[in-house]
Amino acid sequence: ITMETKIFSLSKMTICILYVVTGGKAFNIFQRVSYTPCSSRLQLEFDGDEQENESGYIDEKRRFITKTPILITTSMIANAGKPLYAFAAEPVTAGEADGIGARLARKLRKKAPKVLRSKLNQDFAVLLMRSSYNALDKIDCVAMDQFQRDFFLIRQAEYQPYVNQLGPGIVQQGMLTDPNYFDFISFAQYTTISREINKNPPLVFEEQQSENVGEDQPQRFVSTLIKRDPLLTNEMLSKQHSKLVGTDIIDKLDEIFGGTPSEIPSVPIGTLDSKATLASLTQLKNLFLLNGFAFDGNVSITKVGPVEAEYCISLKNPATLWSGTALQQSRADPLNCFILKAATELVSRSGFVVSSSSVKYEENTE
Repeated sequence: ITMETKIFSLSKMTICILYVVTGGKAFNIFQRVSYTPCSSRLQLEFDGDEQENESGYIDEKRRFITKTPILITTSMIANAGKPLYAFAAEPVTAGEADGIGARLARKLRKKAPKVLRSKLNQDFAVLLMRSSYNALDKIDCVAMDQFQRDFFLIRQAEYQPYVNQLGPGIVQQGMLTDPNYFDFISFAQYTTISREINKNPPLVFEEQQSENVGEDQPQRFVSTLIKRDPLLTNEMLSKQHSKLVGTDIIDKLDEIFGGTPSEIPSVPIGTLDSKATLASLTQLKNLFLLNGFAFDGNVSITKVGPVEAEYCISLKNPATLWSGTALQQSRADPLNCFILKAATELVSRSGFVVSSSSVKYEENTE
């Protein structure tokens, strides 16, 4: 038995209807089709009876098809003459967020550390969270209304186990300035981001966007079709997300500290000046410390060659100490290594390319 698909357009959505082909003859396995535009869901009901099709062919092997209603989320638009696009990642369910697999993963994670950490600057913490959200929105790989639902379910399932590890009164819920809470919320955000990026995201999908209404009017949403730049392939999404986050961080730091004694010194374009690059990266580290991201830090040159140089940036007790470790353990991609994203963007503006990079966590140090 092989499967084929028949495509037809319905309310600007492309619907794939499965046909079962047996002995060279085909029949539609669905008896009834109903579509609800507002929910973008197609309900199909199997036809399990032995009926004669248009070709007069009776298939006795249709007993495996039961009269079971199913829901298929549609996420592609009709695009004549062009290849069909993949379905989006399935939305997170409560069962997935707090199922057996999720609970086992929590058991295997390193416990949240009880270490002294600096209080984050509110604006800087918001910058890190918002730049990560905006970057995901810009790369157009998931409907942002779906991301927000997925993010909610993941953080809802993960919060209490995290709090229980640290003890009562340690985590200040909702306070981004609290490094313990920021560590958690960044973990939940990047767990969701990694999931959306790495589950075969579509080039075209439907997103619910809010409409501008009066102050006393109920919120309304309109369905909008989003199409990603086809040159931005799925394999490029993680790297592009990190680049956009790094860009937002450097732009904001330049906006705040540019023209002051605390500005990040520029590196001569096209010149491998290892000392100038060291000074630039050191000041970047200092601004992260100034905003409370870590308790202490250091930047050093580990290798210098004719056309390349290697640097090591270390942060003591960073705000992402637990989340960075947990995300690495789960093989999330991208990670929430904010200073690496910013450093990569910083040196790229001087005409250099980061040929390789890595992040590791040892003894409360990133």
